[in-house]
Amino acid sequence: MTSSPEALLREFNQRIVQEDDWGKADGWLLQEGNAFYQHAEDVSDIGARLVPSMDADTLSFELQANAGKTVPLDVIKLYHTRLVETFLRWMDVRFDEIRLN
Repeated sequence: MTSSPEALLREFNQRIVQEDDWGKADGWLLQEGNAFYQHAEDVSDIGARLVPSMDADTLSFELQANAGKTVPLDVIKLYHTRLVETFLRWMDVRFDEIRLN
């Protein structure tokens, strides 16, 4: 939950592509014109990706896989762990609450 989901997502994108190591969202890759995210530690062949969506006060990410494939538990853990770690480490003042479903 955040008062400005667009700003939070914009900062996430900026931290992914920044040159400076301090504050960089290591391991995250922007894909297809910032439409979704992948993590460099993901070595699965399912095409896992985090797809963002927003409403008035919520920034959500849905973990998806290529059609007909299921996201294995180890990939779910990787993405959730790395996302929460990144947000808590570098952007903790930008949101009020994190929920994992």
